[in-house]
Amino acid sequence: MTYCKRIIILLTLSIATLAHGQQNPFIGTWQLVSGEYLDHNNKLVSYQSLDLVSQKVINKNHFSFISTKAGKFWSAGTGSYSFNEKTYIESPTIASYQLEDGGHYQFDYQIKGDLWYNARWRDKTRVEFEVWQKVK
Repeated sequence: MTYCKRIIILLTLSIATLAHGQQNPFIGTWQLVSGEYLDHNNKLVSYQSLDLVSQKVINKNHFSFISTKAGKFWSAGTGSYSFNEKTYIESPTIASYQLEDGGHYQFDYQIKGDLWYNARWRDKTRVEFEVWQKVK
């Protein structure tokens, strides 16, 4: 194989690898920055008021997260996920909480730089909003 052919193959593989990594912006470790959810009384509760801290780790096929409230265990979950250009869906297989919505949590999302914004809706009502920051 000639030197030029080797360089072309190497560049092609490198570009394909980079493109594949860019296709999934979720892969990595994320730290919760802020958020809020609608509680069972339809009251909006901010994560800051709960002193909630959370970290989520996402690989090619799975996610896992753990959260603490005021330094004590709050919740954890793990499972698979899927996404398209506008929607991110988590499907927990193990969770410390009772699953809702058929065990699938669908979020509308935007990623801007190292910030990930997501919103979960139920019957046109936003029931959860989160901002995550990618850990470097």
